[in-house]
Amino acid sequence: MSDWEDWDADLYAPWDAAFRVQRDVALRIPINYVTVPGVSLTAACFQDGQYQDERLRKCFSNLLGAGFRRFFVDVYWDAGRKSWSLCPVELGGEEPTPEDGTPNPSREVREAAFPTSLPWKDRIRIWPRQESSGLDAMSSSSSATRTATVTSINLTNNPTSTSSLVPTPSPTDSHSGSQPGLQVGPYNCTSSITLSFLADVLQNQLEDTSTTLDAFITYLILNVHAAAPFSNPNSPAQKPSQGQLPAPDNLISKVINGNLSDYLYTPNQLRDERNNVDDTWFDVANADKPISGYYRTQKVGSNLITSDGWPTESYMEFKEYYRLLVTFGTIDPQMSSYNLSADASLIFAPGTISSLHNTTFSPSGDLESGCLFTPPNPALPSSPHSNSSWASSLTPPLDLGPNPNTSTPIPEITTLTSCGLSSLLNHTLANANFTADANRIPYLAFAHSTLWSFAPGEPTNHTDSEKPTHNRCAAIYAHGEYPGRWRTVDCAKRYKFACQNAENPYLWSVTTKSGTYTEGATACPQNTTFSVPHTALENSYLISSLSSTRPSLSPNEPILLNLNALDVPNCWVFSVDSTCPYTPPTDQSRTRIVVVPAVAAVIVFVITALTVFVKCASNRREGKRGRRRRGVGGGWDYEGVPS
Repeated sequence: MSDWEDWDADLYAPWDAAFRVQRDVALRIPINYVTVPGVSLTAACFQDGQYQDERLRKCFSNLLGAGFRRFFVDVYWDAGRKSWSLCPVELGGEEPTPEDGTPNPSREVREAAFPTSLPWKDRIRIWPRQESSGLDAMSSSSSATRTATVTSINLTNNPTSTSSLVPTPSPTDSHSGSQPGLQVGPYNCTSSITLSFLADVLQNQLEDTSTTLDAFITYLILNVHAAAPFSNPNSPAQKPSQGQLPAPDNLISKVINGNLSDYLYTPNQLRDERNNVDDTWFDVANADKPISGYYRTQKVGSNLITSDGWPTESYMEFKEYYRLLVTFGTIDPQMSSYNLSADASLIFAPGTISSLHNTTFSPSGDLESGCLFTPPNPALPSSPHSNSSWASSLTPPLDLGPNPNTSTPIPEITTLTSCGLSSLLNHTLANANFTADANRIPYLAFAHSTLWSFAPGEPTNHTDSEKPTHNRCAAIYAHGEYPGRWRTVDCAKRYKFACQNAENPYLWSVTTKSGTYTEGATACPQNTTFSVPHTALENSYLISSLSSTRPSLSPNEPILLNLNALDVPNCWVFSVDSTCPYTPPTDQSRTRIVVVPAVAAVIVFVITALTVFVKCASNRREGKRGRRRRGVGGGWDYEGVPS
């Protein structure tokens, strides 16, 4: 069984709502500026050397369900089986013969560059397009500081235990539902735990979440290794000879494209879109166009092009239906002869969608260096162009225990996020005793800590007994238990407004006058708009602006954001005139209501006509029957009304 395991029931509201709102506010931001949690599968799933397919399915599913979006995957070329395996050791067959007759001395890497959760029947499907449609290294911690230093990222746990040079394989079955594993040295591996199996699990997950409520983008970063020899699993891997390297039919891109082609966003697609922005990323409704200031464009001939831009999640997911990017991470020297160029049309080159930053934490969890937020300087305003594209950092070692409170943010994670850095987890949580298949709670706590928008316990659900405006607008608080986080407020009360610069998304101001939410559209000064932060870093700059506005602001004064659930309770949208995108338009609702009596009338008419016809048939020697009942064309098959 390779289906992913859905445990969405464990994502209790309002967590599910908060994640969805955070996705929606970022829909118009290029994907390279959106922070998402990342994790090494080796650390989260295989820390104890148990590489079994059932275990991987559960572990990977738990991580996806928790909210992880970036996955660092160590893949190993098993030359004997001609297979891309997740097991670090060969499982039999012809072993590689070193080109120089000696084993490689090391395995060094080279740098290559949101009760609101709906029942399933109420979720809107987003269908894959047809082909013809247009449409490890972390430094050790000390008592003084904890440093996540990165020169390259190799998320691989190398064994230190020893075994006989020629092991006697022994099948074991430690996980119910898995086929027996083969014990080879320190590893217990099932033969089916391959990259193809992982892709199959991901394919099922992408299919099951292909709804407007559940869709998100997933990133796979593949670190390429040669598998250690079967006869000596603790020794360094040997470099395959030219004849033992993957053939065209064994390329990684073949595996990925075979399972995931309907969802895959490719380098070729990016290149074509960058060369014609007007007809791609800008060829959308005004409400869906990218927010200004995140990449540069220029006119070349009749085309508007960009050299550094990336599509928005709105464009990728809801116009083109792409939901996956795959890139190479690190390549072991043993696999330096692997033909990366043959995968280049489908898999991004190393370093393309990752920019790792060194960070240093104090013992109290404060970030001492590496933060991308800098206090605003009117003479030299910050902009996204600076250094936050694809920015990420390894987290320092975390000791969460086996049952952490998932409502309490982890300071190190929230700090990295507010600094514009995606948090990458490269160690097993819960005292290194629990992988994500055995205990998902610590990993859920980690992912929840990457929420930078609503405060824990928010957004508060609106109930029918409350007045229409109660808890249906959002405001940011500069102080309090969770400074800089959002809470629900009454839209009819008067507050000051958050205003964003039209050209630089990091420039914010606060109005001097107060008003109700419906007055926000005209409340902000010239060249600014009533807005809501779209990224964690934008939110940090807004918080800084609130601080600089004091003492005109009272310590616990909420500042209104352009975010409301006035149209449909618990469905958060932008601007007072916006309607919930997860409900059908009014005219479609009316159509459905009208269709029912119309069809009933047709049925009555046909029955009457048939009765008359039968009575008259005896007086006719031959009658012509050519009448057909005409149905209502098009039907009404809309799915999805949120609550």
